[in-house]
Amino acid sequence: MESNRALTDNDELAKRPVRQPDYAAENKALVRLAKAQAGPIRHLWQEIAEAALAACEAGSAGISLIEGSAENRCFKWQAVAGVGAALQGTTIPWNECPCAIALQEGKPQLFIRPQLHFPYLRFANIDITEGVVVPIGCGDAQLGAIWVMSHSTERQFDSEDVRLLSNLAVFAGSALTVLDARDSGIASDQRHNEFIAMLGHELRNPIAPIDSAIGAAMRLCADNARAVEVLNVAHRQMRHLRTLVDDLLDAARLKHGKLAIKYSDTSLNEIAFDAIATVKHHFESRRHTLKINGLDSPVPVRADHVRLSQVLGNILSNAAKYTPVGGAIEMTVRVDDNAWSAPDGAVTITVKDNGIGIVRAAQPHVFELFAQCARGHARAEGGLGIGLAVAKRMVELHGGTIALQSEGAGKGTVVTLRLPVLRGASAQDKSELPVRSVAPGSVRILLVDDNPDALISLRILLELEGHEVSTAGTGRDAIRLVAQVRPEVAIVDVGLPDVDGFDVARAVRSDPTLDDVTLVALTGYAAESDKSRALAAGFDYHLTKPLSLEKLQYLLANRRGGQMRGLV
Repeated sequence: MESNRALTDNDELAKRPVRQPDYAAENKALVRLAKAQAGPIRHLWQEIAEAALAACEAGSAGISLIEGSAENRCFKWQAVAGVGAALQGTTIPWNECPCAIALQEGKPQLFIRPQLHFPYLRFANIDITEGVVVPIGCGDAQLGAIWVMSHSTERQFDSEDVRLLSNLAVFAGSALTVLDARDSGIASDQRHNEFIAMLGHELRNPIAPIDSAIGAAMRLCADNARAVEVLNVAHRQMRHLRTLVDDLLDAARLKHGKLAIKYSDTSLNEIAFDAIATVKHHFESRRHTLKINGLDSPVPVRADHVRLSQVLGNILSNAAKYTPVGGAIEMTVRVDDNAWSAPDGAVTITVKDNGIGIVRAAQPHVFELFAQCARGHARAEGGLGIGLAVAKRMVELHGGTIALQSEGAGKGTVVTLRLPVLRGASAQDKSELPVRSVAPGSVRILLVDDNPDALISLRILLELEGHEVSTAGTGRDAIRLVAQVRPEVAIVDVGLPDVDGFDVARAVRSDPTLDDVTLVALTGYAAESDKSRALAAGFDYHLTKPLSLEKLQYLLANRRGGQMRGLV
């Protein structure tokens, strides 16, 4: 190839008369480009190419970025506007492209009749009379070039075109660096969330058989007080581990706005009962006194029972965690005056403790994700700093507010929730409130899981509860056994290695004689999309690992009465 000087004609460019700048149009274009940075990077490249086309009154314009390395380097036309728009995506070897010369020289270059010297530019029905190429860089890094082409001898470029292209090149270089960092962060975030979801799934798999084995052992050793004491310790710690795993998954959902609620007609009395039950061991181990006010009468609400119970459980758990041994915790429920006659009556819940309090500087940050705010001068009491952030979002999704107040170290803490969830006067009839299920009696159950430990431990636990249990380790065996033993309930792990749980459900639902079989999906994944997929495949319910015996007993007792609140 000829020398760079022989291929360019910058001297000619310097001789040409310069048109007057149109700064107003230039500013409008830059504002439009600044806004385009919020979108996909490919959209920004096209906007820059269109801006170059208009500003330089060119026939074609585009951006070529470097791809590959060493001798394999090439230029890819990432964006093209004007006559050559259909050529977007074209790649040209490094040594066969005018862009390489502009980068080697480190400054703008004018090329007269470039098709005579660069065969790769000889496109059908496209004549290039001249072109200007300006390098795109950021710091010492060479990223590519921005260029304009004229396809008529009547349009010749001048120094004003070089200035405009140079400004666009600076903008493009900065934007590429910023958007690459943004997109890398998004990709990293996505990989992080996928990892968290997989971690939650993988942790739930071993947790499930351990949890079932502990439950079975507690029943088998009921007459051995020392063994039961040790197993109670294991049970409490397993419950703590389950909470940590759930918190990890909630953190990923919260960060990407995927936390969701499912409304149902329920009772604040029941919600509070469930919340207290989950943290009862905290109060007992620290010998706290818990006083409940305002729940002597039924308080019917329309809310997400599980999530609101989680919110109260988290607040009560924090109160217990940061209140010294023998301390006092008080939960008060107050219904607003005339709330029952209002369409959306509000209820206020306060949880007050006489614990170590929160230093004032930390209070504005307590609802932030992963916040570990110091309480008094005590050391951290564990946890991931997720619970209050999730609680705040759950309250907001219910249309409510949550606030925390502490007078400082050693002066206790008050958490206040205000929720517009009351169902109104007509809903106060006790007969409308959910009733706790009675024992379901003996049920024929089929367990399907490819994890032998999970099968053994859960089978023994359910048999100790009085149920008749069959097991299968593969999807094919499950389909055969459903038809053979005709279980009342089939609990199917969806992640089977041969025929997965979704196909098992479809096979069962395709047989009308098996319509009376209740299908329960069991999985380590708890996203709403997983639940929807399970329902679409034919499952009646969706449970996450480790299987909660309480949830299962409730399901077994109410599966025919239609009292279940959708997917669990």
